[in-house]
Amino acid sequence: MAMGFSVRSCLIVLLGGLSLGLVACVGTPERDSAAALAGVKPIAPGQGIDDYVIVDCLLPGQIRQLGTRMTFMAPRRMVKSTKTDCGIRGGEFVLFDRSDYRGALKELMPKAQAGDPIAQTYVGEIYEKGLGLSAPDYTQAVVWYRKAAQQGHGPAQVDLGSLYERGLGVPKDMPQALQWYRLASGLTEDRLIFESTLKAQQAEFRREIALRNQVAAGLRKRIQRTKAARAPVSPGAPKVSGSAPRADSVSGQAESRLLNSDLAQLQRQIVSQRLDAESQAERMRKELHAVELIKKGPLDASLGSSSGKSAQLGKLELVRNEQVRALLDTSRRLSQVE
Repeated sequence: MAMGFSVRSCLIVLLGGLSLGLVACVGTPERDSAAALAGVKPIAPGQGIDDYVIVDCLLPGQIRQLGTRMTFMAPRRMVKSTKTDCGIRGGEFVLFDRSDYRGALKELMPKAQAGDPIAQTYVGEIYEKGLGLSAPDYTQAVVWYRKAAQQGHGPAQVDLGSLYERGLGVPKDMPQALQWYRLASGLTEDRLIFESTLKAQQAEFRREIALRNQVAAGLRKRIQRTKAARAPVSPGAPKVSGSAPRADSVSGQAESRLLNSDLAQLQRQIVSQRLDAESQAERMRKELHAVELIKKGPLDASLGSSSGKSAQLGKLELVRNEQVRALLDTSRRLSQVE
């Protein structure tokens, strides 16, 4: 995905039956990065920064051809993308700004109440960990995780199972925990379906990691250029393109304030994305723990033979371990930018 510094005007509309905002973006001509960034033009509030904001984007269904005469509408697909790209592709998004948990809860709650499972899971996480709150509220965490889990959202099933296992917000109940863990694992009697699903998840995750690292690199470059534009100028030195504005210039002072605002927005994105990568890695560790418990637990007859179950769990374990390492590497890259 091209990482241009385009300026776009976006309209966000909440749909009654859907929990996400429909984003319609109209793009203006993309700024030439070499020319525009020579003077580091400030980012107008709410513009430009969208190229660096990663969201959960629900893409529209696509018409697919089946054979020579039949067509069908493929289901809508959830992917990680930038806010800008999601709008271009006609998607709807959920944004969890982890740099401001109180503000995030306020923004996420309407979507969660409207039934969106991703927003519901994020709200559950905020309550479980007490993010931006005076203390964790496990009862509310159970409420929101359950709403998402009952819609088949895997991450919420893992989180709900974890609360049952630990007896937080609900009485401790290992059979219930294992039930939710099994649902989240995707174990099925059909080995081909399981492996096909897992392969598709791997491919999507690799695209997500590539996006995360690409955005991290873009943030690093943009911050470096913004800092260079803010660098102090020696008294009497001639002003050069890209240098900091003169303190005695009213317009220069205004530009300096905008550059400071730009830098704050960019740094917030680094914090938010680092915390998001760490949170996702933590949830995958929960899933790995769940895999261990499923291995030790009684065999569910509907899942086929014990050897078949073990083979599926082994493959799931390998994939999740690889994903945890990739997420922690992304977190490390972002912490270096901070």
